[in-house]
Amino acid sequence: MDQGHSRLQQYPWLPPLLLVGSIGLELVTPKIVSGAALIAVAGMAAAISGSFRYTLLIVAVGLGLTLISAVEAHHGYASATVQVAEIVIASALALAVRRILDSQSAKFSVVRSTAEQLQRAVLPPLPKIVGPMTVACRYEAANTVARIGGDLYAVEETPFGLRMLIADVRGKGLGAVSAVSIIVGAFRERAESEVDLVGLSERLDRAVTRSAEHYADPFGINVEEAFVTALLIEIDRLGTTLRLLSCGHPAPYLVQDGEVRQLDTGQATPPLGMRDLAPDTGGPQVYDFPTGATLLCVTDGVTESRNADGTFYNPVTDLKPVPDRDPEQLIGALFSSVGRWTKGKRSDDMAVLAVARDGADGAVPRGQATA
Repeated sequence: MDQGHSRLQQYPWLPPLLLVGSIGLELVTPKIVSGAALIAVAGMAAAISGSFRYTLLIVAVGLGLTLISAVEAHHGYASATVQVAEIVIASALALAVRRILDSQSAKFSVVRSTAEQLQRAVLPPLPKIVGPMTVACRYEAANTVARIGGDLYAVEETPFGLRMLIADVRGKGLGAVSAVSIIVGAFRERAESEVDLVGLSERLDRAVTRSAEHYADPFGINVEEAFVTALLIEIDRLGTTLRLLSCGHPAPYLVQDGEVRQLDTGQATPPLGMRDLAPDTGGPQVYDFPTGATLLCVTDGVTESRNADGTFYNPVTDLKPVPDRDPEQLIGALFSSVGRWTKGKRSDDMAVLAVARDGADGAVPRGQATA
């Protein structure tokens, strides 16, 4: 019903066209043929595609046409009465359907508002300026009724520089809220004290494991399946050095001079909550962070978006044109590009985090950081 409702809303001209079609049918066919069926369909189409007033207008016009047809057709009193009664019943059903849809829409608005408030409490807006960096973020859940899901991001200014987290919780909907809260809280608590990203990732891994074992299924799934993909980022206090540590998360992109390229995050590290599978992980990958560049971090809702042919979206080749410097404009362009790629049909949440500085250089990987 929801998909049909959404599709019919794109064709508000359909109910009037059906009414015109009923008139044409009456004019070009013998009098024994009636356009009442088209009138009944027009009323229901109006109920699904328009407002209550619009539906009322369509059914009123349809009922008027039915009365005129019944009078002029000379079918007899009984036949005319049956025809009018059928349209009256169909019109009443159309109005009732419109009332039900309006009631559901009001309930969905309340649910959406509550979910958005809950999400703002768990993921409050990030500051636009943090130290020497400009930060922008955006989150969009695939669930359009309750706009909340398992993607998350966080930013903390620390003695070691700017530290950032973007992650994707295994699980969907409101069941992921508790896990998001736990991870964001653990990151904010430990980001200022852990001397490197490896130690920080270990703390986050313990938080995920502990919450899955000791709380009432905070992930909304089986404990054995509780994990979180995450990307940890550190930019030193001068804003010149970039460190990346991926825990099973998609690699970020460096955007500069209108070009997008993916940065290598080095040795694969298991997602948070699965560190026992490979406890001896590598260190972060280190890059020069050039002035005039923007670091673009995404969740798999971006990279796993598909077009009609089933081809995955690739920011390196598909993000065109690329806005210069402003991270907020860059994120807006990315979401618009993904929307065009998928034609608005997505099955996963999308979270994007971007950080930029001014000027122009080039990014040169330095290898792995030492402990």
